Amino acid sequence: MKFRSIRSRLILFMLLATTVPLLLSITITYIHTKETIKEQALEENRNLIYQGKVNLTNYLNSINQASLTLYTDANFLRNLRKIPDDYRAVAEVYTSLQNILNTVHGIERIYLHATQSGQSTLVTPAIYPKREYRTEPYISTQGYEKYTTAIEPTHKSHDYGFPPSPTSYSDKMVFTFHRSITNVPSEKVLALLAIDVSLDSVADITEQLFNKDKEQLLVVDQGGTVVYSGRDSQLGTQITDKELLARIKGTQTEGFFESGGAMNVFEKMQTPYTEWTMIKRIPNSTLYERARQLTQINAAIAVIALGIIIFGTLFISIRITEPIKKLTSYMNRIQSGQLDVDISWNRQDETGIMFTRFRQMMDTINNLILREYRLELANKTNQLKALQAQINPHFLYNTLQSIGTLALQNNVPRIYALLSSLAKIMRYSMRNNDVLVTLRDEADHVRLYLELQKERFGDQLVYTLDLAPDTLDKPMPKMILQPLIENYFKHGMDHEGRQGMVRIESHMREDGVLQIVIENNGSRIEPEKLATLQEQLDGRGNGELEDEWAGDNGEIGVRNVLLRLQLYTPHDVGMRIENLEPYGVRISLEIDTEDMQDMQDMHAGENKTAEARTGAGPGEVHTEEN
Repeated sequence: MKFRSIRSRLILFMLLATTVPLLLSITITYIHTKETIKEQALEENRNLIYQGKVNLTNYLNSINQASLTLYTDANFLRNLRKIPDDYRAVAEVYTSLQNILNTVHGIERIYLHATQSGQSTLVTPAIYPKREYRTEPYISTQGYEKYTTAIEPTHKSHDYGFPPSPTSYSDKMVFTFHRSITNVPSEKVLALLAIDVSLDSVADITEQLFNKDKEQLLVVDQGGTVVYSGRDSQLGTQITDKELLARIKGTQTEGFFESGGAMNVFEKMQTPYTEWTMIKRIPNSTLYERARQLTQINAAIAVIALGIIIFGTLFISIRITEPIKKLTSYMNRIQSGQLDVDISWNRQDETGIMFTRFRQMMDTINNLILREYRLELANKTNQLKALQAQINPHFLYNTLQSIGTLALQNNVPRIYALLSSLAKIMRYSMRNNDVLVTLRDEADHVRLYLELQKERFGDQLVYTLDLAPDTLDKPMPKMILQPLIENYFKHGMDHEGRQGMVRIESHMREDGVLQIVIENNGSRIEPEKLATLQEQLDGRGNGELEDEWAGDNGEIGVRNVLLRLQLYTPHDVGMRIENLEPYGVRISLEIDTEDMQDMQDMHAGENKTAEARTGAGPGEVHTEEN
């Protein structure tokens, strides 16, 4: 029973409605945040690695260009053959090597071995040049005789076989740029050039590309040897990661992959003298740190919100179930016959309103027992008044017929004709069963109305009805045209000046819409008032038949017409009012005849059903004429 109570169900529902969306939201937010961070980090690091590759390539190219300056020196190749006997040639070779040393930042030493003279020369920034005769170049350079240019992987610095000096740093890591100098165009090697480059220059380029504390950056040659790393222990070592080695030796020049719990972004440097790969490793713990922090914050908020919701649910459930129980006890007493139960509740919330309404309901039930007879008498009185309201128009119509007959007997046919027209107008308006008529019937009614007005104004009024034959049998709501024309006589006609004119025309559009245009030459509507009126007409769609309408009584006829049109069509009704030049007003109506036809068929079915229920036929609904 406890699980069927409102309180238990409310608590269970609130827990499910809160916990499930919160967990889904946290999960989806975490996944989406991870993907977003991954995409942003990937794009950002691709750009960084690409820029680092460009900068490092430019630096290596500057070393290459510096080594090529030896070919631009016209005496250099010739001096290689003269040394060591020609001291002038020795000095010029020193000068050329010193220029290379000073041209590019980061060069630690330059070693040159002339193959013909057997002269080996070492140039460093800190000491004077060293030279000695050797039959073969230093062992570390011998493997590069077959290459025009090549780069030796990172290794410890050494003095190329020369006695060490106080400024030598044998534990410093460098990479060496090798070039074989040939007697162009001959391929004969005249000398071997080795340029040791400090990793400090590489560090200056790469340190801006990663966070040393959380990320790792590697520069690896094609053989898998680490040329540069943010960790000194990795310099000159071999890569053991198979996935990384496959990427290095593969054909893909740039990209990313996930391996070893980290995202790896790589970019290959392709130069004539080396093929290095720059790799940035971002651990997942670093990459998704912000996602985890956001998830933790969301989880903390969710726990707090869940606690508040549980407390609020318990509080609200008690506030709801307590008055229900008390109201149930009142109902039990009333059910036993105690209709005068004192129902009291002091709260001002919805439960207080409920108790107040229940108490009022009981008072009403008690009063209804006493008022039943009076209400029955009032209903009968209302029925008599309704019957009388139906009889009075018929009495007036019959009276007009009697007066017309008397005028005809006294040889006054004009009065008879006018009374007949007025009687027909009244008869048309009393046809309560006809909610829809044809344009022909509506036009005949308007014609009778205009004839009566013409009798009033004489030659001061002319009217024209230009109705297309294919529009006369189209259905439309009753009493649409006459109120619009009546507005002209109330507000627009110039009674002291020009001759009045009313013109009505109709035609069918290709889309099946009946268009009726009413024009007169009366006074123009003030622009501000016309704009307000048209705005009201445009803003009233179906289902908005309010009683309120901004403006004076001159707009009531327009409102009534629009409301009747809206009543009998499910679509928006087109109605537009505009001023004519130099005076006059045009009213345009657009009626969907298909909607009207459907409405006419529906009313015909309803009338047949009503006749079948009452047993009265169409012939029993009539108007007496005397």
